[in-house]
Amino acid sequence: KNYQFRKQYGFNPFVPDLYGYGQTIHTSIAKLHQTFKNNPPTKEEAEIITRETFHLKHVPPAKNPNTNPGPYERAIEKAVEVVSKYANDYGNEFSLERQIEVRFEIPANQALITGAIDLLIKEDKTGKITDATVVDFKSLEKPDDDSVLDWTELSIQVQLYAKAAIDILGQNAKTGAVHLLRSNERINIPIDENSIKAAISNIEWAVDRILNRDFPMRPNKTKCESCDFKLLCSKKIQPFISDYVPLAINLPTSVNPNTSFIKAFSQI
Repeated sequence: KNYQFRKQYGFNPFVPDLYGYGQTIHTSIAKLHQTFKNNPPTKEEAEIITRETFHLKHVPPAKNPNTNPGPYERAIEKAVEVVSKYANDYGNEFSLERQIEVRFEIPANQALITGAIDLLIKEDKTGKITDATVVDFKSLEKPDDDSVLDWTELSIQVQLYAKAAIDILGQNAKTGAVHLLRSNERINIPIDENSIKAAISNIEWAVDRILNRDFPMRPNKTKCESCDFKLLCSKKIQPFISDYVPLAINLPTSVNPNTSFIKAFSQI
């Protein structure tokens, strides 16, 4: 239903003020890895790069930032804190590993999945890749947002990235993880063969439903409260045309339960 409203009806919800906050932090971290390839940056160097990179399209800087800081200034100070802590806690990655971004295409039934993945790769002295970790850097769109993370969606994303990395690098792509920048935690995501198979099956199911114009309402209180289209939807539960239910997604072992169906089924 969300896809139908956005892509077929063309309904575009308003853009939040701090839209792009997470992306600008991600860009700062990528810039750190590009700049410091053999040694970790200092806290001061991380701060300089973050301030040079930071940008919010929809929030202008305050007229008097020193005496009367506004949302832009508070956001950039939080970004400096997050990036500096990452550089300090994961400094070993700047000397032992390097980050690269790789674009990919994954053929699936009736669809082609495209995107870009962040890889942390290890190389031997000859430059041969010996290990690779798929990392999805996750920063919430607001500096002080305590939104509950959707581990089903995050796991599917990393598992698709892992599929692409394995296709590109073979068995050198051994692990996948979500890096929560706000808390500076790295949570491993299962990327074994069965986990990747389940993720692909859910994408193929979704594509099949779209092509069959199967857009039932699947309301749930938690989901509906944050939906951009809650005022346009009557919130009446409707069945899918197809009885097929895609495979459950394997989640991190730290999440209980550590398997879940997508929200179209798990919340109904």
